[in-house]
Amino acid sequence: MAPKRASRRLSSIKKPAPVASKTEQTDAILPMQEPYMQQIVKGEKTYEFRKYLLKPSVQRIWFYRTAPHSSIEYVCNILPAKTRNPADAPLEENGLGNQEFNSRHNDWKGYDYAYKILSVYHLNKPITLNDLKVTHNMKAAPRGLVYTPSSMTELRWQSESRMIIDLL
Repeated sequence: MAPKRASRRLSSIKKPAPVASKTEQTDAILPMQEPYMQQIVKGEKTYEFRKYLLKPSVQRIWFYRTAPHSSIEYVCNILPAKTRNPADAPLEENGLGNQEFNSRHNDWKGYDYAYKILSVYHLNKPITLNDLKVTHNMKAAPRGLVYTPSSMTELRWQSESRMIIDLL
C-alpha cells in the first residue's frame, strides 16, 4: 500500500512549464541525396518537399549532401511550408514535383509540406562531416531534420559563399 500512496503523491506534483528558447530556430539541416541537390542548384526544383513540418521560424535550410560528399555545401532561404490543405493555394507548376504535389500523385503520398526555395548559396568552404562533429558538436551525420547549432548560424557564411540562384 505504501508505494501506491507515494505514486499518488508524485503524480499530483506539477511539473514546471517548459522554458521558452531565448532565440528562435531560424535554420535547419536536412540530408539531401543526388540528383535532388543538383536539381535545386540548377533551379529545376523550386520547392523542397518533406513529410514533416519545420518550425515556422525556420528561414534557411542547410543541405547536408550524403555520401560520398558528406558535407554541407548549400544553404537555401525558404518560405514557410505550403500544404495541401484546402485553404492553401496550389503551387505554381514551374518546377520538378510541383504538379505531382498539387495532384496528390501516389509517388508523393505523405509529402504534405512544400518549402519554396527563394535563393541558393554555395559555401566557398564546405562544412565537412568532421567539421560538424569536431567544431559543431554533432555526434553523427544528419539522417533527418536537425536544427542548426548556434555555432553554425553564427558563422559568416553569407560573406564566405556566393549566391547562385535568387528567386526573390
